[in-house]
Amino acid sequence: MPSLLHQDKDGEPSRPKRRSRLRRLKRMPLLLLLVLVATSCSRARTIGLMAPNAPTFAYREMSVELPGSKPDIRIEGYYTRPSPEGKYPCAVILHGKGGWWRAYIRYARALAGQGIASVIVNYYSGHQVDLEGLYVPFDERRAQFEYQNGDISAAVAAFSRYPVCSGRKVGLIGFSLGADKAFRTAATQPDIGAVVGYYGPYDYVSFIRQRVNPILLALAGENALKWKAYLEKNSPYTQAGRVKASALLFHGVEDTTISVKQSILMQRALERRGGSGARMKLYEGVGHNFALRRRGTKAERDDSIRLTISFLKKKLIEKKKKIVSGKRKPVARSGL
Repeated sequence: MPSLLHQDKDGEPSRPKRRSRLRRLKRMPLLLLLVLVATSCSRARTIGLMAPNAPTFAYREMSVELPGSKPDIRIEGYYTRPSPEGKYPCAVILHGKGGWWRAYIRYARALAGQGIASVIVNYYSGHQVDLEGLYVPFDERRAQFEYQNGDISAAVAAFSRYPVCSGRKVGLIGFSLGADKAFRTAATQPDIGAVVGYYGPYDYVSFIRQRVNPILLALAGENALKWKAYLEKNSPYTQAGRVKASALLFHGVEDTTISVKQSILMQRALERRGGSGARMKLYEGVGHNFALRRRGTKAERDDSIRLTISFLKKKLIEKKKKIVSGKRKPVARSGL
């Protein structure tokens, strides 16, 4: 930007003429506008993102308990639904390894605002599993792991019977480890109509190779090696052929916690099974856990919620039929 001071012939600064100063003052609003425009465009955005629609429903929410895999086990949950009475598509939200399950209440409210009821399941409240310890007895760890998976299945089945849920099928939305759990549940439970997986670990052969130091593996004892073999043999990737539900995958390209390769491999495995398709959207410039971060990933988070809502409504709302001239024809629906 030019200096507001002129120089005389001797190189000394001198006052500009009054007319010149007024001209520059008039230009200031234009310069400020240009600076604001340039600043607003400085951060790259993923192409094609659209903000979710404005909420159309008020919502109600409350803490709930759901049955677990044993009669004495109760699973902690948080239930959110649109306020108007009626039946809605229903989804179960599964948290990540960190266990911050209440952090997904904002996500559940976004679903309720667009006509989807949900329950966040705290699957740690039934059984705890040490996933990474080197010296945990294998039989004990496997038993707890399978009980935990059973807790999720029992909670999902119970929620699907809530009066608010339309039809018999529910959707699953899993984040990180919760995405692993979502596909494990869908592989064993035919009443799952849709699965949404955010940046999950699916193929444990490549995931362990990425995350675990090979020296530690070389020094690992029998229990740890049995656990490794168990995870690799029974990973969501190997169970993909048993998943009947349609799937939607999200992953950040810059994810250094769980590589984007995991979602790419899982989509391929789901496509090989035939039947219901598997869609995927990758977000450039974002890493792990972008659905929870409050800064820098709003556009990507909003876009993933918009796509999730559209996907769940399409897969979970049953098509109604009417009789026309003695024949049953599907009613055309819009806004899915």
